[in-house]
Amino acid sequence: MIEIRALASNPDRSRHPDGHLAEIRLIADVCHNLPWADQPQPAGEYDGLVYTWQTANDFQRSWLRKHLARAGIDTTFLEQAPRLPRPATAPDTRPTWKQWQLPRDPTFLAVDSRTLADLVRRARAVDHHDPTHGPVRADFIEWFLDHLYPNGRHILRPSRHDETLFQPNGPNDLRQYRAIVTMNDGALIVHHPRLHATDVAGLPTNLHLLRRLQLAAVPPRRQETDAGLWARQHRATHPNCRDCRYRLGNR
Repeated sequence: MIEIRALASNPDRSRHPDGHLAEIRLIADVCHNLPWADQPQPAGEYDGLVYTWQTANDFQRSWLRKHLARAGIDTTFLEQAPRLPRPATAPDTRPTWKQWQLPRDPTFLAVDSRTLADLVRRARAVDHHDPTHGPVRADFIEWFLDHLYPNGRHILRPSRHDETLFQPNGPNDLRQYRAIVTMNDGALIVHHPRLHATDVAGLPTNLHLLRRLQLAAVPPRRQETDAGLWARQHRATHPNCRDCRYRLGNR
């Protein structure tokens, strides 16, 4: 964050050929999986640091080498690590004969893109939980909402007690939800918006009971594509996307 702030306040410090905004984006992108990447991983999960290294471009790897060297960390294990397969896939929307659980909490509903965007913006207007990353986070949320599938039908339910809570609930009735979202390229991703519980409670129950039971029978699964991973892939494959108005530093 210190380096990003320094680049934002003094663009001449940038060493990237495309300027300081490109450098800020690349640093923020490569830091996405660094928190807790040095912790032991459960069996079957990918090493966060190895994945970050293998998905970084040349500039990002150079940045990582510099900072890891300053911390006295040898990068040989990163250079020699076996190539990982793609770790994230679209979230499941139906159980299979081999992968299912007894349905629980079938409190699912469907919302269109406009409704989801309205819910997110209403919650964000009173959500001041992130004073350090607030402006950048706000810009990313708008970028994300701009990339929803125009006629998408997104699935929403409250987060469960055994799921990761990314921010404490509150203030007032702000709660974390799990959403299966369709992006503008048709990709399904998982997202965890904070929304007003009263706003969500006021929405109609518009999914048939059988469909809600199907969704409730889908077992939890790690390594799902989320908004951050989709954004990385989208920016890499669609550099001239007409909807890409989100730029770090342009606020």
